[in-house]
This record gives sequence, C-alpha cells and structure tokens, in this order.
Amino acid sequence: MDYIYGRNACISSLKGERKPSKVLMINNLKGSEIDSLCKKNKVKVEFVDAKLLDKITSNKNHQGVLGYVEEFKYAELDPLLSKIDSKKNPLLLILDGIEDPVNFGSIIRTASCFGVDGIIILKDRQVQVTPVVSKVSTGATEFVPIVRVTNLNVTIEKLKKDGYWIVATDGSGDRYYDEVDYNGKIAVIIGSEGRGASKLVLKNSDFVVRIPISGPITSLNASIANAIVLAQIEKYRREHK
Repeated sequence: MDYIYGRNACISSLKGERKPSKVLMINNLKGSEIDSLCKKNKVKVEFVDAKLLDKITSNKNHQGVLGYVEEFKYAELDPLLSKIDSKKNPLLLILDGIEDPVNFGSIIRTASCFGVDGIIILKDRQVQVTPVVSKVSTGATEFVPIVRVTNLNVTIEKLKKDGYWIVATDGSGDRYYDEVDYNGKIAVIIGSEGRGASKLVLKNSDFVVRIPISGPITSLNASIANAIVLAQIEKYRREHK
C-alpha cells in the first residue's frame, strides 16, 4: 500500500483509475470537492488532526488530505506503442537519469498539459514515482503512462524501427530547438540535471537541439527545458496541421 497527498493529487486519483481505499482529511475539508468525490466513489473518509498528516508525510505540504492507494503501476512499452500507433502525431518523452523528484513531478505535469502520450524512464539511476512526485505533478501521474526500461539506447533503437524521430536536448546541439519538423512520431530526450544526456544517447539521436541562452547562467533546469521544448512542439503542430 502506498499513499498520495495534496488536494490536486487526491482529486486526480479519485477521478482516475488508482482510486484511494481510504482518505484522511482535516475537518475543514468537510463538504469540499474531495469529500464529495469520496462519497461519489464510495471511498472511506476519516477526519483527522493535521498533526497526524504531518507525521505520516514527514511534515510535507499535504494541504490537509492524504489518500491510501495501491502501489503505482508502470505501463509496458509495447502495449503503449500499439495504443498510440494510429495517432497522427504520437509524442513520447524519454528521461535520461532525472534524479530530483520535484523536477520529475514538474516534467510529468507539463507532459500532461501538452498531451504527451507516455514517459519513458530508467529503472535505475532515476527517481521513481513517489508521493512527492505525485504531489508535485498535481496528480498527473494518474493520467500519463510511465514506462520503465533497463537500457535507453536499446529502447531508442526500438523506437526508431517503429518510425520515431529521436530529438535530444543538449547544449552541444547543432541546431536550435525550433528548427526541427515536429510532425510525425517524435520522442524527446531530456537529460539529467547535472550530466545531461549521455554521450551514447546523444549519438543515437536523430537530432540534438539546444535552447539559445544569452544570460550569464548557461544552463536551464531540466523541467524548464522540457516545458520550452514541449511548448514549441505544440506550437509547431498547430501551425503545420
């Protein structure tokens, strides 16, 4: 049994497939949207003191609510690819070693906003889906399929054979992020916070793109870089229908 916390994360869970078996909430949330959703879904509610939620979450910002849920279920790559194969412009996100749960949660939230069909992560050397990640994602973990793989380069080759163009983001890129045709099957690679994408991953990519930076700080947070590129893909596809 796992748990999620925060109002948006719990609301998303109640609206998604991984519904809580029980929700703990403070008295102030009686009659709230979360309370109503619990009643609608016949989820047991227990009104508790905020101190109990502080204890369970180690003083995280729980916003007065916590839900007990089943352990997060990761998606499988082949069924995901089959499901989205008929789409006009499938879009996947590949994360090469993101270690910060806040970055990971932010990336998932942005991916959900821009209609990403699935996120591929490593089983090792990568933060997994945790209560913190679910909270930061505002519950987007309940809606965006997340696949775990053991080897990104093997996965990249598989995607290429399936017709995907691989676009890696890196400061060494030979073109800007807005100089790529983003129609068709696209998989975007976001590298880790410190090292970026690995050399072999960059070598195996079809395009390596960079975001122009003119200020004294020469690198962007991984989640910010992700948002910039996904926004560009959305813009490009709207303008080139």
